Amino acid sequence: MTKLNRVVTKLPIVEVKHLNSGARLAEEVYTGLGGVLFSKGTLLYEREIEFLEAFMIKQVHVEGTGAGNGPEQAEAPMEEQAKAMDKLNPVKPTIQESFEKAVSSLKNLMIRVQGGNNIPVMEVREVVAPIITEFLRQPQVLLALPRFARMDSYAYEHAIAVGIISALIAKWIKVPEKEWMQVALAGTLLDIGKTRIDPRILHKPGKLTEDEFEEMKKHTVYGYQIIKASHGLSEGVALAALQHHEREDGSGYPLGLPGSKLHLYSKIVAVADVYHAMCSDRAYQKALSPYVVVEQLVQDSFGKLDPTIVRKFVDGITQFAIGTIVELSDGTIGKIVFTDRNHPTRPMVETGGKIVNLVDARHLSIIRVLEHM
Repeated sequence: MTKLNRVVTKLPIVEVKHLNSGARLAEEVYTGLGGVLFSKGTLLYEREIEFLEAFMIKQVHVEGTGAGNGPEQAEAPMEEQAKAMDKLNPVKPTIQESFEKAVSSLKNLMIRVQGGNNIPVMEVREVVAPIITEFLRQPQVLLALPRFARMDSYAYEHAIAVGIISALIAKWIKVPEKEWMQVALAGTLLDIGKTRIDPRILHKPGKLTEDEFEEMKKHTVYGYQIIKASHGLSEGVALAALQHHEREDGSGYPLGLPGSKLHLYSKIVAVADVYHAMCSDRAYQKALSPYVVVEQLVQDSFGKLDPTIVRKFVDGITQFAIGTIVELSDGTIGKIVFTDRNHPTRPMVETGGKIVNLVDARHLSIIRVLEHM
């Protein structure tokens, strides 16, 4: 067969009811609602064929003839999972190492700011740019981001994470690409004003007194002043530091501004800030599952956070969930097989040979993200 003939050869279409175990998908399979049920290259065994039938998929494009290679492939799904993990494992340490390197570098730079120097903007950009680029290229790793953190350097990890999340939100809400780095810097530097807060207040393990909390709230103003004094940062970055604790209904601080008066960057970093904080282990709070957090964000967005940005963020962070291994609140482990765009935080999870639809099983929730396949 010539190269030309190979190019124009049509992919075989096989009736789902006639599929042989071990057939490999040649194209993605979509549900009637437009969500991806199975990705290209998925091997189809009894369980996968049951999913196709459950979603009333009649035909699929497969490689070859759609035939499996016989009984000896009965264990292939486990082998395929192992291969997938082998491919994934080199990726995760690399991006985690990049994250940890960025955290360490930022920590060293911030020590200089604590000493009274202006922000070394170009050096911060050099720290932030590579990790932002990696996450823009591999946004599916975002669900695993909270697992990268260690509580002993939370402030710097939080800064890098908020910068990453803010850049992704900027992309998802279609902020011009030339502004993505400024949005990322806005997220990374949103708490820079805390370098001017008394360490005894900043690191107090217990609840702050009313006077201490009033002093803590000044970090927003200090941050604005520090950023304004540093060259290479836009007004939006400074306003994000000032306004990231303001809320849509005017209930935030330091000025009690309503949403109509807030800069777009501040609305973006506010969502990123709340999300990562709730997903992280801290001295006074146990980390919550990303799925629990995004549900909370949706509930709290009206009146507090910009609902349009929250919705775009939730859609963005859940669009890569197919194949993610998760733990449910009843202790069972399962794999996400379908995410309904109308209920992105309540996907269908395959566990124990059955499908649990979290839209219907309201008593259950995803309490932990374990791996992405």
